[in-house]
Formats: sequence, C-alpha cells, structure tokens
Amino acid sequence: MHRQQPSIISSPALILEGLRLLWHRDIRWLVIIPLLINIVLFAGATGFAAQWLGGWLETVTNLVPDWLHWLVWIIWGLFAALALVIYAFTFTLVANLIGSPFYGLIAEKIILMMGDNQTCPEPRTMSEIAWGSFVRQLQLMGYLIPRAIAVGLLCLMISFIPLANLLVPVLAGSWAAWSLALQYLDYGADIDQVGFRDLRQRAAAQRWQSMGFGFSALAASAIPILNLLLLPATVIGGTLLWIRSNRLQALD
Repeated sequence: MHRQQPSIISSPALILEGLRLLWHRDIRWLVIIPLLINIVLFAGATGFAAQWLGGWLETVTNLVPDWLHWLVWIIWGLFAALALVIYAFTFTLVANLIGSPFYGLIAEKIILMMGDNQTCPEPRTMSEIAWGSFVRQLQLMGYLIPRAIAVGLLCLMISFIPLANLLVPVLAGSWAAWSLALQYLDYGADIDQVGFRDLRQRAAAQRWQSMGFGFSALAASAIPILNLLLLPATVIGGTLLWIRSNRLQALD
C-alpha cells in the first residue's frame, strides 16, 4: 500500500527530546556506563586535537611573511572549521563503536516506550541486541571509512585551488552529516532487523530529513563537554526519527 511521504520532523527537537529521556528509569543505566568511557575518550581526543591545531597554526605563521599574516587567519578559520568537522565525526564514530552495545539496548527501550512494538520482528535477548549493535557498527565503519578517506583526499586536492577551497568545509560537513544520519538511524533499523542496504535506501529516499538530522547530530557532537550527553541523546533522537519517519516504510 502506498504511504504518504511524511513531513519533515525538526531534528534539533528530536535531540532535545532525547536529552529529556536520558534519565528515564529504564534507560539511565545504559547511559551512565558509556558516558564514563566517553569522558576518558573525550579528554584524550580533545587534548590531542587542540595541541595539533595549535602546532599547525604556529608552523604556518612562521612560514608566512609578516605582511601576509592577515591571510593566515583566513586560512586558519577555514582549517579550524574543517578540523572541527573531522574531530566531531571521528569522536562520534569511535564513541558510538564503543557504546554501541548499550545504544542498541537504548533503541529497543525507546521503541517499547513509544508503544511501537506491535510490528517488531522476533524478540532478541539483551546480549543478542548488544552484540548485534556492535557488529552493525563494524559494518557501518566498513562502509564509511573508505568513503571518508576518498572525501578527505578530494577535499585535500580542492584545498589547493583558490576560491574552490572555500567549499572544503561544506563538502566535508555534508559527508559527515550523511554518515551520522545513517549511524543514528541504524540503531532503530537494527532492532527491526532491517538490513543496512535497505536502511541506506530509506534514508536516501528522505534525504532532506536525513541530512537535516545528520547536521544536527554533527553540531551536537562538536560542542565540547556537552557532546558527552548529547551523543546518547542523539541515539534516542535517531531512534525516534526511525519510528516516526522511516520505520513503517521499512517494514512494508
């Protein structure tokens, strides 16, 4: 049966709704454990990124004549934007891989809490869901990493072309947004035992919605310290988006 195309759902509102649900009694223990792990990961990743960016700026400043130092700050601004995208994307990818066993269970809890379990496939045990989520994250990384390298090389080549290099943060950000949309929709899709290829097709069929959520997820993951809570909140937001926008179509 043909279903009407769902209207665009506010992506920031989904993440905020996820933030409000974080401390629900059925979910909070699944949030605390990966949160503690991500605090350690965040401290290391942020310290490394800050040190690397500061060293790069100092090197470029020393190479450029004094009368061109104004240009350094323009380049630095573009490079900082690109570095922020890379940082947010990498941090989210690694943090989601580590937290995936817990986030898969969160997605199941959210689907049950929303009273949307009437079309669930054969139920699985907690260990099966946790392991399945981890395996799906590995599958997702197998899809994303080679393409991320290709996009990175393209951005590197474009960065040497005047004016065109202004598009580098846009290209990198768009790819990161698409990647994060797939990543966060995948938790709900995995609970429904929907294949990753079918998930990509469904996300592509609603590209504006998917990209909007991906950009919101990217912005959330780029906010230092707050991103530690926004990451699991975005897992919930992605699951809510799967329920409200993708799920019925995927189960047709």
